[in-house]
Amino acid sequence: MEISDELKEIDENLINQLDQIANDKAEYWDIRAEVNNGTSLDFTNQKSKEISSFEIINCGIRAFKNGGWGFSVLKDLKRDSIKIGLQKAIKLAILSESLTKIKFKIDQNNSLIHNYESNRKKNLEDIDIDYKINLVKNHEKIALDYSSYVKNTHTLYMDGHSQTLFLNSFGSNIIQDLSFLRLFCMVFTNKNGATQSSVNSVAGIGGYEIAETEKAMNLSKKTAKEAVELLNAKSPVGGKLTVIADSKLTGTIIHEAFGHSCEADLVLNNESILAGMIGKKVASEKVTIIDNPSMGQSKRFNLPYELFGSYFVDDEGIPSQKTIIIENGILKNYLHNLETSSRMNVPPNGHGRASVSSERPQVRMGFTYIEPKDWNLEEIIEDTKNGILCEDFQYGYTDPTTGNFQFKCRISFKIKDGERKEIMRDVSLSGMILEALNKISAIGNEKTFNYSVGMCGKGGQHVRVCDGAPYIRIEDVTVGGLN
Repeated sequence: MEISDELKEIDENLINQLDQIANDKAEYWDIRAEVNNGTSLDFTNQKSKEISSFEIINCGIRAFKNGGWGFSVLKDLKRDSIKIGLQKAIKLAILSESLTKIKFKIDQNNSLIHNYESNRKKNLEDIDIDYKINLVKNHEKIALDYSSYVKNTHTLYMDGHSQTLFLNSFGSNIIQDLSFLRLFCMVFTNKNGATQSSVNSVAGIGGYEIAETEKAMNLSKKTAKEAVELLNAKSPVGGKLTVIADSKLTGTIIHEAFGHSCEADLVLNNESILAGMIGKKVASEKVTIIDNPSMGQSKRFNLPYELFGSYFVDDEGIPSQKTIIIENGILKNYLHNLETSSRMNVPPNGHGRASVSSERPQVRMGFTYIEPKDWNLEEIIEDTKNGILCEDFQYGYTDPTTGNFQFKCRISFKIKDGERKEIMRDVSLSGMILEALNKISAIGNEKTFNYSVGMCGKGGQHVRVCDGAPYIRIEDVTVGGLN
């Protein structure tokens, strides 16, 4: 791996000087230096809204003392700037310590010295910008040509390549080299005054080969087809119904309605319904929920690239790892960064993440999913007397302090006497997440297991994530619609 010249400036001599600066003044310090470049394309109805490229250098320096954090941000990686930045962070940490009522120590972790590089077959930098523009324009054309009912299209292409150096006072020295690509397609249709839409995306850690996979090449046609089909769909009559949810909808519910409640910073701030629940039953004994952002998860889906939510180490130098959140219905673990794990006296589990190096790490998910069981989809449908099969979602609302959730599904089908019937739209689901998890009566097998990608927002930052699940069945869900 060729290391960027900017990162080479941070050598052993500078690290020794930083240790001397922090000696007896800070209990812990770390540095995240990042060199990042990429491309962003935004088209609507085959017309460009934005064509941009970027090259960004960021550096975030933290210092810690007895519960107080100091954070300094740089826009260059010059040696003198870094030394001054650490001095500022130490001063802020001392000031913060004098004002905070919560005193704790950062538990020392084993140092890690390693260089990581993601695999890619086609380097993003080797693909000409005109080639990327033609890719987007072609997706726009395919969607617009699909049907006369297609009225508007919106296609986004984003890629990026970053090298991040992490150093800390425990002796860690880590370089992580990653590139990503995301293709996003939205289609709006209209018939007799009724408007419908569909959206899909493909994203991963790798090179330009991500855009050339079969799933990516069929993205705009799939999206247009779904938006056209929804024009003939009906809205359901609301009430308490049995709901069969696909992997996209289930994964979103698990991530949004449950996963954020597992983030230990929310638990410590009394903003989570799961506070004090470790070791207690919170779901049906059928349910096991895991977060595993480590590399290699893509093999489960036969992908030629890594999952969008994966990383080698988090932004505090902790290796990504499998964390069992719920096991057979029992809450086993929260997700942690260095601070929350130190305050709760447990080991960190690699979930301290930041959108860029100039932002502070927060507790964040990576790839959160429900483990599959043994039902196939046909068996679940045949075993359901009266219900709704819901696929994908449009938007939703959750409250981690109460567990309340509301989601609107994108595509749904009525289930009557074990058979799939007419297509429906505007189906909404609402309830309390712990009640819903305890009402799961069937969980699909590995063949029904799939995943989705997205950008998750928290505290003003957005990080790449995945969520996944098999098809599941939940009893007595409150269902609403336009009727």
